[in-house]
Amino acid sequence: MHAERWRVGLLGWALLGASIGGRADTAASVEVGTRDGAAYRIDVPANWNRELVVYYHGYSITPVTFAAGEPPSPMFAPLLRAGYAVVQSGYSATGWAVAEADADTEKLRRDFVAWHGAPRRSYAMGMSMGGTLTVLTIERRPNVYNGALALCGAIEPSDHALQRLFALRAAFDHYVPDLLGPLVPVPADYRADAATERRIAAALAARPDARQALLRWYGAADADNLAPVIAFGSYVIGELQRRAHGNPFANADLVYLGSGDDAALDAGVRRYHADPAAAAYLARWYTPSGRLTRPLLALHDSGDPLVPASGAAEYALLAQRAGHADNFVLQYIDREGHCVFTPEEIGRAFDALVAWVASGRRPADGKVP
Repeated sequence: MHAERWRVGLLGWALLGASIGGRADTAASVEVGTRDGAAYRIDVPANWNRELVVYYHGYSITPVTFAAGEPPSPMFAPLLRAGYAVVQSGYSATGWAVAEADADTEKLRRDFVAWHGAPRRSYAMGMSMGGTLTVLTIERRPNVYNGALALCGAIEPSDHALQRLFALRAAFDHYVPDLLGPLVPVPADYRADAATERRIAAALAARPDARQALLRWYGAADADNLAPVIAFGSYVIGELQRRAHGNPFANADLVYLGSGDDAALDAGVRRYHADPAAAAYLARWYTPSGRLTRPLLALHDSGDPLVPASGAAEYALLAQRAGHADNFVLQYIDREGHCVFTPEEIGRAFDALVAWVASGRRPADGKVP
């Protein structure tokens, strides 16, 4: 799986531009433009039900743009057919642009209200890093949003979720030193491309003991997708080091357990400390509070190698501690991959959220039938 395929998965099909068929994609208005450096798209179907979906795309290496005349992503087909308007910002920055995405999307939502009138209900929805933003939104703006749907979302504290990738890369460097260059800082010219993935995969194939140790410790990847996770994760680490003006990650106080090679790994892995100001930046964008006063439904792939589904349990604990456990539901689909839902699965999850908001009856947790 090369970097472009990871990017498509992280964006949640935002750039695929395939037709959703029939007249389901015909909108009363399709508005594209740029506001304060952020591209945007607004779809208002002819049968608009006066309800709004605000969508957050995931981590992107390159700017997200919207072309006039481009059909909407197929993932939005069930929502548009049902009459929901959809707005989405491309954000004014790439990478871990949680701060920019929050501001850009809120400005776009306010513009939508000014141009089309206030909706009866509003829902937040996002994929991957967009799930981080979905949680931020429903926690901070419960007076605006009625419910939220996080798809393969990174909804645990961001410094915890991304720390996992840093620790994996440090362990890889222990077994395969010097292949990818420095970790702190990751060079600005590092590329998470197909050639980098092949180099990592070849090095791991030559060290099957190392590959097995990394797979056992990380726990969420297999032999086919471990190299793409390391390659892409290294890019994210470097981008965040530059964004935060220092290294926000550490493994100095981590004891690696479960690798099958723990003693040697813990003794030999290089240890790093975080820069306090950089670590504070990452914690700010975003550490969820669990103060969840509106319904939040999270849908995950059980075999997600990039945003492990187990991370949702940490958010569930935060909501429980804050006294809002009844407002969180995790559902999962038994499938390998990052954000590999069908439009129909997204539509059913969204319908379950809407029914929960309307009736107050909480959907069942666990595996989607």
